Amino acid sequence: MRVLFVGYMGRGQTSGMRCAAFKRLGYDVAAVDAGTLWQGASYVARQLGQRLLHGQRIERFNARVVAVATRHEPQLVWAEKQEYLYPETIEALQKRGALTVHYNPDPYFSLDWKRTPLADACLTLYDIFVVTKRYELDDYRRYTRGQIVYSALGYDPVGHAPVTVPQDPSQRVVFVGGWEPRRERLLKLARLETEGVAVWGYGWALAQRSRLDILRAVRLGRLDPAHQLYFGMRHPSLAPAIRSGEGRNGEIYEELYATAVGASAISLGFVREVCPDQHTTRTFEIPALGGFMLADRTQEHLELFEEGKEAEYFESAEEFSEKVRFYLANEGARSRIARAGHERCMTSGYSYDDRIRVVMASLQVGAPVA
Repeated sequence: MRVLFVGYMGRGQTSGMRCAAFKRLGYDVAAVDAGTLWQGASYVARQLGQRLLHGQRIERFNARVVAVATRHEPQLVWAEKQEYLYPETIEALQKRGALTVHYNPDPYFSLDWKRTPLADACLTLYDIFVVTKRYELDDYRRYTRGQIVYSALGYDPVGHAPVTVPQDPSQRVVFVGGWEPRRERLLKLARLETEGVAVWGYGWALAQRSRLDILRAVRLGRLDPAHQLYFGMRHPSLAPAIRSGEGRNGEIYEELYATAVGASAISLGFVREVCPDQHTTRTFEIPALGGFMLADRTQEHLELFEEGKEAEYFESAEEFSEKVRFYLANEGARSRIARAGHERCMTSGYSYDDRIRVVMASLQVGAPVA
């Protein structure tokens, strides 16, 4: 089967991992990298384009999708998190005989700033929606017309393979992910148990700026469930834990991510507070990498990994501190749980290859190779 994959293919992006999974499964894949849309654009040009949702860059992107489809003649178009596809582009793909699938690894209806008028306009056009958030299934049923398929997130069997690295005393407790007020409070508690706390991700360095910084107020306000603008206090005691990443936003990917998890005693699997997430990509990536995961106790986490055997969970701040303290001091218990969690990950169909295989079977659209 010929597939046109439209998604964000940059380093560490999970879209690229799922595109690679399609190829490993034997599909004939042509890809369009949506991440190149704004490459080289000035900040002003990007902001205007994203707000107006028209302009040369967006028009060229849509034209490129149609051009690749014309050459590849896909039977299925798999579009990931597409904010800039025009409705007429989707209709043109369908007229060429392609089944159109939209996959979103993020919440869409739960966060206003995730939505765009173009994406809203396309909700009634896609043939199939692959949804990764159970709490948004009713919204998709209400606002779309296509078939809806639920598929949990997963891990990449290539990029999330365990690495053997020595334990690093400067990062005994690690978190790789974006800032939120609750996460900040919990990491401060972890710092009371060990100075070896390390964090990478968007917003952490920004949170150390002055409370009067307008950029801080706007950007962190999107991540704070209680505010439109965030003027919360700075926490200088957390500054030593904040590590620089690969880019300006502090993220780390691939081998750097694997090393951070491998060198830690405890890898934290926080879910978001700004939306009602029950699991994240970290839920699968940490055990796949062989790490010991301490995460929020949610119903989906409990279904995915058995508590106390394959992962550990917490609910309150007090329980979080108690478990950080206990597992820092009990390497044997950590190792047993990490091994069992890794085994569960490897044998339960949690990889992106497995997820796509199940989704494609549910669509009944044919075998990988026509």
